[in-house]
Amino acid sequence: MVMFCCSALAQVPTTTEVETINVGVLATRGDRAAIERWQPLMDWLTARIPNAHFQLHPYTLEQMAAVVKSQDIDFIITNPGQSVQLGRQYPLSWLATLRSRYQEGTSQAIGSAFVVRADSPYQHLSDMKGKSVAAVSKIAFGGYLTLKREMQQAGHDPERFFSTIDFTGFPLDAIVYKLRDGDVDGAVLPVCQLEDMVREGLIAGKNYRVLDNQAPDGFPCQASTRLYPNWSFAKTGKTSEALAKQISRALLALPEDHPAAIAADSLGWTTPISQLTVDKLYQDLDIHPLQNPWWKEALVWLKANQQWGWLLIILIVVLNGYHFLLEYRFNKNQKRLLRVQNELNEKIAMLEHAQRVAIVGELGASIAHEISQPLAAIQNYSQGGLIRVNKGKPVTELQPVLEHIQHQVMRASDIVQRLRGLINKRASEKKWSDVVDIIDDTLLLLRYELEKSAISVTVSHEGEGRPVWIDLVGFQQLILNIIKNAIDACNQACSLSATIAIELVFTPQQLVVRVTDSGEGFAVEPALLQSAFYSTKAEGLGLGLAICRDVVKSHHGHMEMCNVAPHGCRVEVTFPFIDNEQ
Repeated sequence: MVMFCCSALAQVPTTTEVETINVGVLATRGDRAAIERWQPLMDWLTARIPNAHFQLHPYTLEQMAAVVKSQDIDFIITNPGQSVQLGRQYPLSWLATLRSRYQEGTSQAIGSAFVVRADSPYQHLSDMKGKSVAAVSKIAFGGYLTLKREMQQAGHDPERFFSTIDFTGFPLDAIVYKLRDGDVDGAVLPVCQLEDMVREGLIAGKNYRVLDNQAPDGFPCQASTRLYPNWSFAKTGKTSEALAKQISRALLALPEDHPAAIAADSLGWTTPISQLTVDKLYQDLDIHPLQNPWWKEALVWLKANQQWGWLLIILIVVLNGYHFLLEYRFNKNQKRLLRVQNELNEKIAMLEHAQRVAIVGELGASIAHEISQPLAAIQNYSQGGLIRVNKGKPVTELQPVLEHIQHQVMRASDIVQRLRGLINKRASEKKWSDVVDIIDDTLLLLRYELEKSAISVTVSHEGEGRPVWIDLVGFQQLILNIIKNAIDACNQACSLSATIAIELVFTPQQLVVRVTDSGEGFAVEPALLQSAFYSTKAEGLGLGLAICRDVVKSHHGHMEMCNVAPHGCRVEVTFPFIDNEQ
C-alpha cells in the first residue's frame, strides 16, 4: 500500500516597510500657516498611497531652490513663478495645478495687490512716486515680480519710482504690520493675503485700501495686477515615475469639499496647465532662467562663427593699438602746443610792454610839461625861501614855503608813479579798481597834449558806480590807446571845435565805456584796424587796437567801433561784471 504524506504549509505574515515621501512647500506666511494649509493634503496622500507616509517640509524661497538643486526632496508645492524658475534649471515634472475656489474653479489666482492705509491720500499707483514701500523679496512671484512687470509696461522702473523698497522676507504678515505702523507708505502683497488676514481677525479691513483694482468679475479678492496660474505640485528627479503616477491620480481624485481642498483654499487639483504667461513675465523682466548673459551668447556665436570671431578680435586689437597711438600723439602735440602757447604769451607781454614804452615816447612833450610845472614851482618856492633866510626872517615864515615845496614834490612823485605803472613790464594781475580814477589818471598823462591840440574832454557817468574786477595796467593801456587814437583823429581833421566825450554806464550786469571823438573817422573796416601790425599811421607799430582787443577779451567783454555822423568815431567797450572767484 502506497502512502502519500503531505504537510500543510503555514502562512507567515510579512511586514512591509513604509516609505517616507518628503514634500517641500513654500511657506509664504511662515511654517505654522504652511502646515495648517497643506498637512491635510499630506494626510490624504498617505491614506491613498499604500506603504507611503508623506512628510511636509516648509521652506523659504532660497531653501526651496537649494533642496531642489541638491535633490534632497521628492516633491514640491510652490507658486508658478518658482516652479518655472526651478523647472527650467532642474529636473522637475508638474503633476497637477491647484484649482481656485473662485470663478468656477479657474486656475488663474496668483497676482499682486498694492495696499495702502485707508487714511492715506494715495488713490492710484502713480501717486506713489518717491514713496517708501515694502515687499517680501525681489524674486517673489506673487508679489514684487508681477507688480514690477505691470509697472515696467507702464513705463516705470520700481527701483527708481519708489524712494525705498524694503524686502522683509517671510512671513508675509510682517509687511502688513509695517504698513499699519507707518514704517512704509505702501505694501506689495500676494492676491488675497489682505482678505485672508481680515478673515482671520489679524487686521481690520476698513483700515486698508488696494490701489488700481483690476480683479475679474466674481473674484473675491482685489488685485493690482493681472492674474497668473495657481500653485503647482511637481516631482523632482529623485522620485520614480510610478509613484508620481499614483500621486497624480490621488490629487485629481481629491473631492472639492474634502478638508484637504478646503484647507488649501481650493476646489482640489486639475491637470497641469500652461505656464506660458509666467515664462513671458520672466522674459519681459529679462530674468528668465534660460536666458543667457550677453557674454555667454557671444561665446556661442564665436564658436559657430570662428572665422568672423578671429577677424573681430584682430580688428579690436588693431583699433585699440591705433587708439593708443593717437592718444600718444595727442599728448605729445598737446605738450608742444602748451609750450608754444607759453612762448606766445611771453611775446605778447613783450609787445604790450613795447607798445606802452612807445606811447610814453610819443607823450614825451606832455610828460616833460607835467614834470616841469612842479619843478618850476619848487624852484620859485626855494628862491623865495632863500630870500627870507637872507633877510633874517623868522623860521615861522618859512613853514608855508616848505609846505608848498612838499606839495609840488608829491605832485611830481605822482606823475613818476603813473609812468612807472605804465612802463613796468609785469604780469597781468586783476584786482578791484575804480575805473573813474583810472580814467582821471590817464587824462592827466594826456593833459598837455590835449591842451596843445585844443581838444575839450568831457567825462559823464550813468548809473551807480562800483569797483570793477579788472587788470589795472591793461585797462589803463586800453583807455590810453583809445583816447590817443581819438586825439590823432581830431588833429587830422583840423577841426576848430575838437571834442572827445567819455561816457561810463554802470548797469547791474556790466560796465560800458564809450569814447566818441569829432575826428575824421576811419576809412577801413574795424576788424582790419584791430589786427596786429596794421596801422594807418606812418610810424605806427600797429599794436594799439590789437592789444585793446586782447585786453577786452581777457575780461570776457567785447569792443565795437563805428563812425558817427556827421564825422567822428565811437569806440564802445563792454565789461561784464564777473565775480573775482570765478
